[in-house]
Amino acid sequence: VDLGAEMGVHRVRYFWYRQGEEPALLQQASPALSATASSVPAYGGMLTVPRDAIGTMRLLAVGEVSRGRLAGREEFDEILLQVEPRVELLGIEFEVEKPWRLDTIGRLLEVPVLGQFADGVMRRIGGRSAGSRYESSDARIIAIHPDGVAQVVGNGKAMLTVSNRGKSGVLEVIVKGEADPNRAPMARTGPDLTVKGGAMVVLNGLQSADPDGDPLKYAWTQIRGQKVSLLDPDSAKATFVAPLVSTRRLLQFRLSVTDMKGPDLVKGADSFPAVVNVWIEP
Repeated sequence: VDLGAEMGVHRVRYFWYRQGEEPALLQQASPALSATASSVPAYGGMLTVPRDAIGTMRLLAVGEVSRGRLAGREEFDEILLQVEPRVELLGIEFEVEKPWRLDTIGRLLEVPVLGQFADGVMRRIGGRSAGSRYESSDARIIAIHPDGVAQVVGNGKAMLTVSNRGKSGVLEVIVKGEADPNRAPMARTGPDLTVKGGAMVVLNGLQSADPDGDPLKYAWTQIRGQKVSLLDPDSAKATFVAPLVSTRRLLQFRLSVTDMKGPDLVKGADSFPAVVNVWIEP
């Protein structure tokens, strides 16, 4: 972990997050490890990997910097780790009532796939980083994408097959929704940003659009870096104050949009997420 150039680090806390998971506020999160200068090694120690971890995991380290009588602040670093259980996968299950019944054309849904392993632990094995591969029997009804997201395309019945570590599971999907054509909107975040610590940052999704001209519902989510207070995360423009850093750091945000029939009535077609990197410099 890179503690940066800041002196006076009092304590470092470590947190595990899944890839794409929104970080929690420090006051609400439970650290996997809390270490000080007297720890061996300093500010480190033995870190236990979560038993149900698999695939790409994020390890976030947050250091508390004390400044004497002045108010302290925090310094963070984050790395990605690939976790591979050393036990056999026995079978694949789906965390839904079968058959999986869907009623909104254009909806995007993560396939809720679980793996039963020989150590008795059920692990979420969705996505490419966990080794899963997907196949739909009819892409005119359900289109499946490599990252484990299913897109509802049309009415009818289809079979979803998930393969992982030599095992496979099959889920029947029945779609019965409005037959009116509704094309999915597109989320756009613009180019990556580079800002100074302490600056006001504007995340701009105004370039997002719907091919049918429908109004949009916005949803911004932070998926990398230490949690920041995001203002107006359900609007086209969300803002936050960049944290102070002593070394260049990365924050990452995801934007999804959904088309609407009116101010309060969701039409239901979802965009694929757009991601923007925000680099923070001292």
